[in-house]
Amino acid sequence: MKARSAMKGSLLAFFFFAATAAAHAALLPERIDPGAPFPRIRVEAPSVESVAPGIAYGDYQLETAAGPLAIHIVAVEPHRSDVHVGSVVADDSLVSHGETVGSMARRTRAVAGINGDYFDIGNTNRPINMVVRDGALLQLPYKRYVLAVTRDGDARIAEFNFTGEVVINDRTMPLDGLDEMPQPGGGISLLTPLYGRVPPHDNVTLAALEPLQGIPPLAHYRVTHVVDNLSAQPPGYYVAIGPSDYGIAGVPQPGDVVVASGDLSPLGLSSISAAVGGGALILHGGEWYDDYDAPYREENSKRMPCSGAAIAPDGRLFLVEVDGRQADLSVGVTRPEFAALMRSLGATEGLLLDGGGSSTLVVRRLGDSTADVVNSPSDGRERPVADGIFVYSTAPAGPAVRLVARPAILRAVDGAEIPLRVAAVDANYHVATGAADVRSSVEPPRLGYVRGGTFIALHPGSGHLILRAGGVRGTVPIEVEATPARSRILPAQPNVDPNATIALRAQAYDAHGYPLALPPLLRWNSSAGRIDAVGRFRAGSHDATVGVRIGDTTATTRVTVGSHQVALPFADHAHFVTARRGGAGSVQRDAGCGSCVRLSYSFGNGERAAYAAADIPLPAGTIGVAFDLQDDGSDARLRVAVRNEINEDILLDATQLGEAGWRSIAVRFPSGTRAARLMSIYVLPPKGIELSEGNVVLRNVRAIVAGEQSGASTNTPSRR
Repeated sequence: MKARSAMKGSLLAFFFFAATAAAHAALLPERIDPGAPFPRIRVEAPSVESVAPGIAYGDYQLETAAGPLAIHIVAVEPHRSDVHVGSVVADDSLVSHGETVGSMARRTRAVAGINGDYFDIGNTNRPINMVVRDGALLQLPYKRYVLAVTRDGDARIAEFNFTGEVVINDRTMPLDGLDEMPQPGGGISLLTPLYGRVPPHDNVTLAALEPLQGIPPLAHYRVTHVVDNLSAQPPGYYVAIGPSDYGIAGVPQPGDVVVASGDLSPLGLSSISAAVGGGALILHGGEWYDDYDAPYREENSKRMPCSGAAIAPDGRLFLVEVDGRQADLSVGVTRPEFAALMRSLGATEGLLLDGGGSSTLVVRRLGDSTADVVNSPSDGRERPVADGIFVYSTAPAGPAVRLVARPAILRAVDGAEIPLRVAAVDANYHVATGAADVRSSVEPPRLGYVRGGTFIALHPGSGHLILRAGGVRGTVPIEVEATPARSRILPAQPNVDPNATIALRAQAYDAHGYPLALPPLLRWNSSAGRIDAVGRFRAGSHDATVGVRIGDTTATTRVTVGSHQVALPFADHAHFVTARRGGAGSVQRDAGCGSCVRLSYSFGNGERAAYAAADIPLPAGTIGVAFDLQDDGSDARLRVAVRNEINEDILLDATQLGEAGWRSIAVRFPSGTRAARLMSIYVLPPKGIELSEGNVVLRNVRAIVAGEQSGASTNTPSRR
């Protein structure tokens, strides 16, 4: 009787799980259909799953008129009592070495999260705009928009202002800064342990504090002692008084009480649980919004990896990420297109977060214990960032009600082998015990079988993998294809040196655009050189056409062997530009030879780069640039900027200066770059150091073009 009752309870829990999973997945559309200016969608392969009660994740892989797009979205119901939205700062410090979004999620046990604000990259790594964590104001607002979540679960996007004061022994003065030293000339700032180590500062009176009451930093403190401002101090609480306020505030004495107070508008600090800054407001009232205070507003029309947050009138909060700068995976979106994507979710307000290589979304996938990166960061790895917005589930853990597997659907060509990862989950999608001694069966059996935790596909058809362990079970859909709808070979434009080896791989897709697992050994062929069954190609001395046959489809690509160089008219087009604009320096043509260009630079007053700008078309099939360099022996950095076919700027390290004299430089582009124009060769100061001046000479700028001919290689996708 007890066994029957337990089985009945397990079945009820399973059906409850299935019903609630459908409801939670409805937080996101099964398919997206953004209107103009979003590029027309040709093929869409969506996947939506539950993460926790009130939290869902959608993965939308699109083929569009602009190219492929990989879109990742988390939908959240922040009003729920079992959902919490919070902010995290890198290494729990405003000044840090940065921390990846994945690391922040793991150490705070978040189920989802996205990178946050723009930040002082490579220096202090401090976020630019306001930060509120657990109701405490960590950083004052800047003139940009902020995503704030109230204690009641309302998400708001707004520009915030702060008004504050500090009282020292009945003397009331404005609070000018929080966790930053006073500006040159004066002001009063409050420092907390989040500021980190306090470096020496001239003309600043620094008093150590201990909290008495309230939530720091806006709290009551007692002065413990006045410290030596010319020596570094450990992290702690301090009041820092600049020279212009010294006469008013005087020197605080041990035992003095310091009271820091203030508030935010348009939302009061007492109502806010979490907040992180962002960049441009891009969606307002359901329409595209051109934010004139946006950082890098000139990039509105560029395709970029994008991160953002959007809010729907029903209270749903969306964390949205679109990959970019990866021609074979995702070409990125413009800001108006990103706003259209947010609008298609039902959002009426949308904020752009830091993008580019910072764009990262993490999710705890069904069956996983921790959140992990679900997108493909454009740097090729996670970039350490300053802060992020994270989602937490406080739904209670319970007994296992279902077995789940990753991948959640087995899509394959017959002969493929798919490793399985099986886990038990409870009714709230937490991993639970109960996945030991899993038994599996395939229905119908002709589709394949499981051996050693791997599914081996045998024959075309549809069915299910049935999982059982103790009193719980699960089903995994199976779809086995005899022939893909299309296939291709990657990398898309392979180039290899003579007699060298390159690994090629095949990808295949079904008629709906979903990727298919492939057999480990395939039927490869090559017109020159040699290729084995796993796609390892060994070049000869000439270009080769390589093909792979999968079912009734064949994909081919041209593998170029070796390279040649083509002279570029760089000296004829080079002109001087700085960032910030109007900086000191120059470009001098004919500097010792007809193809010589002298780039002189003088960094200071916020100038951070000096360019020899040119904007020259590159020959088809260009895989890099080369030039001769006369190094000035400084410690500056030299970089190259190219623009690809979809108007993205790609910035590449060329060399570190420091070897006085002439040398040759070759800069190879990352695979799949498809550069169309050489935009500039430019100098940056060393990180954290301002150089006074210097100059380099560039000579004989050339394009490195793949293969025996100057024509581009081709990669022909096949169709049934």
